[in-house]
Amino acid sequence: MIAPLMGELVEERPACSLLELAKLSGLPAETLVEYVDVGIIEPISGHGARDWRFAGATVIRLKRAERLAQDFLLEPEALALVLDLLEEIDDLRTRIRRLQGMADVL
Repeated sequence: MIAPLMGELVEERPACSLLELAKLSGLPAETLVEYVDVGIIEPISGHGARDWRFAGATVIRLKRAERLAQDFLLEPEALALVLDLLEEIDDLRTRIRRLQGMADVL
């Protein structure tokens, strides 16, 4: 028998503050502020660091960013660009699969 997974899906997590995101990601709040400044992550609401709220999926983007930064020694600005391009590739692949599925039905 397979044991059920315990915990919550990160994407379904309610929006979190900067300090909560720092705790979840293991990154200092100062680093997260820099990441917002260069476009690596983006708050979904709030006008200043104290008021920012982040989607649960931001943790996934941060984990991916940290892996890329370590593996390829990317500066934050380059990291933001690479992340955006990788997400665009993921989106395009999803669209292709969806279109292929529609073609199979026809």
